[in-house]
This record gives sequence, C-alpha cells and structure tokens, in this order.
Amino acid sequence: MTAGQLREQVWNSLSQRRAAVYPTPPHGHHPNFVGANRAAERLMGLEVFLEAEVFLAGPDQVLKPLREAILKSGRRLVMPHPDKVGHYLLLEGVQPALLKRVRDITRYGKPVQLEQTPIDLVLVGCVAVDRKFGWIGKGYGFPPKHLPIAAPWATLAHPMMLMEELYAEPERHVDLIATPLEVLRR
Repeated sequence: MTAGQLREQVWNSLSQRRAAVYPTPPHGHHPNFVGANRAAERLMGLEVFLEAEVFLAGPDQVLKPLREAILKSGRRLVMPHPDKVGHYLLLEGVQPALLKRVRDITRYGKPVQLEQTPIDLVLVGCVAVDRKFGWIGKGYGFPPKHLPIAAPWATLAHPMMLMEELYAEPERHVDLIATPLEVLRR
C-alpha cells in the first residue's frame, strides 16, 4: 500500500463513521476528529508539555486547543507562515481570541529563523500513526518532509488513525501519540 492509498483509507473511514469534525470532509487535511479535545488534554498533562517554553505547531484545526493553551499560559508559539514556505512566525504575548483564523498569525507574529530558535516540543497533526511511532501526514504543507528539529514530536490521533503497524512506509517518526483513550511514548 502506498502512503496515498493509506491516507484515502483513513479519510474515508473517518468520514463514513462520522468521526471527523470541522473541517470536513477530512480528505486533504490532518483530520480534526471527535475526541480531539480529550486527546489534547491528555497531551497537555504530560511533563514534556508542561515544562516546554517554546513550541513549534502546525496550523491544523485539530491542534487549535494546544495552540490556545500555549498562548494562554504565556509561552511562545512558533508557526509556519501561511503564505511563505520555509518561513516561520513567533507568537508571544498574543491572546488566542485575536487569532480567529490561522492567517491572523501574519498580523501578530514576528518572523524568526527556525534554525536559531530553540524548540522544546513540536506539535503536528497526522493522518495515520502506528504503535511503532511511524507517522504519515497529509502529503504536503507542514511539516516539511525533512524538518530537522531535534525536540520531541507529538501528535493527536483518533483511535481509527492509530494502527498496530502502518501499511505504508512512514514519512517520519514521532515521540508521543495522544488519543482520547491513551498516550503512547517512545
């Protein structure tokens, strides 16, 4: 099975079982899902999240509760620029309510060089993960395939997105997987 075929299988399953939530359909996205807030709460309770000061997070809707919690706590959040590939913006001292759309980060974020910014935790969406910590994303956008960040990587996944083993070659590996039911740590 190719990564593209696996993505289609997961997206179709989430859609058919009504497990995907806005934005729908889930196709072409790192899906937001029923139970994502509970998965985010599980991740936010971990020491690695609680002790992190600088986060790199994707723009996916599924990660919104995490991004809001980071900003509410006064910590720093780095996000990819929505219009400029390879450019990043630092959000610091920004109230989450000001960020009604992801594009609003261009108004409140300051450009940063990712290579010169110490990242404590990377937060990414996913399409599929496995219990060996293999990760498959949506196939484009953030995170770029070879993003060299040495910090731990964490993702949120619906139980239907978590497999015993991926049926395709993983695009990368993550260190933490939070679902509404459990947290897996590598």
